[in-house]
Amino acid sequence: MTKQEFLTELQRTLNGRMGSREAAPHISYYQEYIEIEMRKGRREEEVTDSLGSPRLLGKSIGDAFDRTAQNVSYGGKAAEYGLQILKYGKILGRRCAQAGTEALRRAKVWFDRLS
Repeated sequence: MTKQEFLTELQRTLNGRMGSREAAPHISYYQEYIEIEMRKGRREEEVTDSLGSPRLLGKSIGDAFDRTAQNVSYGGKAAEYGLQILKYGKILGRRCAQAGTEALRRAKVWFDRLS
């Protein structure tokens, strides 16, 4: 398989999994890797054959991308829930302070009446 055939197939697989912007660094990496190996004297087909199937490689990269995206989304959700809890905690804290202040005011009025 030629370098161009390999990279085209890899790009098709990755674009289907993650989109072209996220796929671009992976395509660049393998393009550079193949060129470096060819400069070392290896034949183009030998290098691409050693990398294996571009579809399988793209699937593996896509799976890793999916796991990373899933972890990020869980972290984002946790942060969002944490902010909601803080917000409600502030509201409840204010209400407790207001209730405490009102209870002190009523107690003072009650004690003043006793005197």
